[in-house]
Amino acid sequence: MNQILQLLCALALVQLVRSHGFMVSPAARNCMWRYGWGTPKNYDDNQLWCGGAWKMAALGGKCGVCGDTADQTNQPHADGGRFAKGIIVKKYRAGQVIDVDINLSTAHYGYFEFRIGQFDNRKVVGDRYGKLQGHLLPLVSGGTRFKVPDNIRGARYNIKLRLPSGLRCRRCVLQWWYKGGNNWGCENGKCGMGKGVQEHFVNCADVSVQ
Repeated sequence: MNQILQLLCALALVQLVRSHGFMVSPAARNCMWRYGWGTPKNYDDNQLWCGGAWKMAALGGKCGVCGDTADQTNQPHADGGRFAKGIIVKKYRAGQVIDVDINLSTAHYGYFEFRIGQFDNRKVVGDRYGKLQGHLLPLVSGGTRFKVPDNIRGARYNIKLRLPSGLRCRRCVLQWWYKGGNNWGCENGKCGMGKGVQEHFVNCADVSVQ
């Protein structure tokens, strides 16, 4: 019975539902060209997704800290990469409530998390899952996860976050980290929507905090 269940789960995972999105404001490295920053054009800026769900799974869940495939030798969105020019796109104040805008062209369900880290004199780093080394930012509405509404046509989302009161940096990196939940899969002996292999999207924006 367990083997049959596992087979059904595997078959259900053959076709993953793809969605796309990026961080509009502060403008992420991958989409700065859209908003007049003069950076190289990236026509795939809405699918910075760790190489895709299956690639990420094959790498044991690893993802680049700015959304690139973890096993890329030269990650184009990480520090030193083609799209990482070190341009400060927003200036904030410590403890400020900030607005972050995310554009999704198709619903992914799942949830967003946001992090900010100080990287004045060092390269941006994160953990194996691509989560930025720094502060997990709280939503003004409560909690640290923004649950994506069930909107199959996608939308633009405005999320209000509070910055840490003691944070100061000439160059901080604000990260959008998104785990989707629109694929049916299995994990820990249970199957259903949002379980198993899911798409992840990660964007980085260079900002300062005074």
